[in-house]
Amino acid sequence: MKHLKDIGISPEAIKRYIEEQIFTLPGTKHPEKDLTILLTGSRATGGYTPHSDVDIDVICKRSVYNSIQQALLKKGSITLINQSLYILRDKDWKRYFGQQQVSRPHFSLTPIDEVTDHFKEYDDVHIWIWTKAKILNDPNNQFNSIREKFKGYPTNILLKKIKYRWLLSGYWDIEVFPYHHSKNNEIVPAATAILNSVNEFLRFFFLVEGKPFPYTEALVRFAPSTKLGKKFMPLLLYVVGLVTGKEWKDKEVWERLDEAHQILCCSDRSSECRSLENACTKAMLAAGVEPEWVKADFNNISELLSGKLGQIP
Repeated sequence: MKHLKDIGISPEAIKRYIEEQIFTLPGTKHPEKDLTILLTGSRATGGYTPHSDVDIDVICKRSVYNSIQQALLKKGSITLINQSLYILRDKDWKRYFGQQQVSRPHFSLTPIDEVTDHFKEYDDVHIWIWTKAKILNDPNNQFNSIREKFKGYPTNILLKKIKYRWLLSGYWDIEVFPYHHSKNNEIVPAATAILNSVNEFLRFFFLVEGKPFPYTEALVRFAPSTKLGKKFMPLLLYVVGLVTGKEWKDKEVWERLDEAHQILCCSDRSSECRSLENACTKAMLAAGVEPEWVKADFNNISELLSGKLGQIP
């Protein structure tokens, strides 16, 4: 555990938690030889606060996973087979990571074949989690041997992902935003469309650099590590501020929502939108997206709506 740095908690505290709560799991006679243990989440990536959870993932062979599940069910520690999250019910749970912890210590249990599938299926969020994880125990290199095989997305997969996220960012603002709004019950779909569009831009920023993107909660925190994110995060946070009321506090809600919508998708009326669109266009071309596809822009929407590029929104 001495190799753990910049995690905000004592490595000895993690070691004690593992020894007392994970290496004592029923269903395995040799936990140190069966269980890969990873530190994931904000503690692994350096984006933690004093109140951040300590996220630990336990990975093992399917046979060991089934054995542990059955033993925990029989013991009454879980109520459902294949339960993946295990939360410490001990009354003295703060003894491990201190009084500042908001939630009880917990860990997840995952069969290693599912981890293999995450990489085979190019599951962005899971790949981001696994490639950022800090290894605490890895018998026979069973996890790291999988992780090391990932050398990035194949070109055809990457281009498909870029196109999908680009069209989806426009879809929310162009197809979902209620243009001719007249009722307050349209505020929710309007705000949802704008915020979803912002999140899709952030995912797009990672992909045009060939990188997987994190889970939604971490998008704003880590997007500035990308070139486009560093440049346009202030603008996108301003858009979010228009939705939440942090910006234009003296304006009516629809004035703020219309302004946010215009910044994201009306390049003919917004210089901010033109700048964002031009930068994204250059990034797509640099990533290898076909110039004719980029030029067609939202006229490619049928590729999104037909499911050709991914899940239909």
